[in-house]
Amino acid sequence: MHAPFRRIVPGAECAVLFIHGINATPRFFDETLSAVPENCSVHALLLPGHGGTVKDFARHTSAEWTAHVRAAVEELRKTHRRLYIVGHSLGTLLAIREAVREDRQIAGLLLLCVPLRIWSRPSAWVRNTGKALLGITSPEELRTCYGTEIDWRVWRYIGWIPRYLELFRESAAARQEIARLNVPTIAFMAKKDEQVSLRSVKEMEGNPAIEVRYMPDSRHHEFAPGDKAAVTAALRAMLQDT
Repeated sequence: MHAPFRRIVPGAECAVLFIHGINATPRFFDETLSAVPENCSVHALLLPGHGGTVKDFARHTSAEWTAHVRAAVEELRKTHRRLYIVGHSLGTLLAIREAVREDRQIAGLLLLCVPLRIWSRPSAWVRNTGKALLGITSPEELRTCYGTEIDWRVWRYIGWIPRYLELFRESAAARQEIARLNVPTIAFMAKKDEQVSLRSVKEMEGNPAIEVRYMPDSRHHEFAPGDKAAVTAALRAMLQDT
């Protein structure tokens, strides 16, 4: 269910790379994919360790995530003149890292819930953990938001601690890199985000390449219908000249 999605169009000049968040899945972008024209290639990747078991996630490091994204970027750049990246959460940090590399020519970024400042509300942990353990997570959430099988052997989740510590390190690194970002960027921030502090916006202020837009009715993983439509419209406008 959480396999990567690839549609490589022979001779296409444009490609869009989608990068999901931590412990998430390419299916998060199911609706957004509809904005990509048929004459444009698409790769919604699956980060190493995702889409499998709790132990799978624990075994794979942020260095592997970075390498996986870099390989996808290099592959698409070989055969496409323009490359756009859409990222959510952790995916935005990996996208920023690629965009500021001197040897990269990224045409544009669409970033969703950029965790430059992470502040996870206790209520979010209680809510998400309770939903998982009680089995009341909706089929839609399981399909699009969570890429790891639920495991009742809760001690296995201890192995996730290093991965989340790496997320904080990725966030700190992105705060240092964000000023150097000169790629046209639209950053959508959820007003009701329970995992990312809106102080992240201050880190982006002053960079003329970044346009911040707000999703007033959305949470970190759950976007309101109107906000989903705004994200899709923004990507469609970004790609309109392809």
